[in-house]
Amino acid sequence: MSSLAQTQSRLCDNWKALQQRWQTSRAFWNDPVNRGFEREYWQEFEHVVPATMDEMAKLAQLIAQAQRSVT
Repeated sequence: MSSLAQTQSRLCDNWKALQQRWQTSRAFWNDPVNRGFEREYWQEFEHVVPATMDEMAKLAQLIAQAQRSVT
């Protein structure tokens, strides 16, 4: 299941990079469009992406447990 671990790692790395870029862009982009984007999209990302990473970690644990039980 290294593919799951690799995907989880990539998601985590890309999420951190995106968060940094978002913070940088907010310093230069402060208008109603920015606030609309943040309200409509970014706030949801802040909830969905970490929750997805948590669920991927749980899935990886379940798969590892299943693999141990059959070997």
